[in-house]
Amino acid sequence: MTFTRTLSALVWAFAAILSAALLGLILTGEAGSPQALPVYGILGVMGGLTATLSRLSARVQEGTLSVWLGPGLFRQFYPLTDMAGVNITQIGSPFAVGLRFLPDGWLYSLGGTDFTEVHLRDGRRLLIGLDEVSGLPDALRRALHR
Repeated sequence: MTFTRTLSALVWAFAAILSAALLGLILTGEAGSPQALPVYGILGVMGGLTATLSRLSARVQEGTLSVWLGPGLFRQFYPLTDMAGVNITQIGSPFAVGLRFLPDGWLYSLGGTDFTEVHLRDGRRLLIGLDEVSGLPDALRRALHR
């Protein structure tokens, strides 16, 4: 089963910014000039960040939990046999966005406060920004009790 959270508004906002910037370059006749290269670079970086931070997915399949951002970048796999338990937790930090290395594990998030917390047998943990409503915690609990 795959569980996904998408921030469509972020994608549409970037599309609007990209369209406005390109239209401005075309209307001013600067689209082909060397002065436009930094603008293209900035738009490219923004596009990469938007593609990466617009979707969070987790899949429970064949004895493995896989978690990734965007189109599959930074994908990590965790065998269910390495998991000790699953909880729901809340984190109120505004910095809980993106892929973060924590002292005791990893955080995957697009923002928000509700997380699926996976405890691993070696003491590490995963915080995944998919809450109870997504169904991920229940799917993991069912898979762990098989």
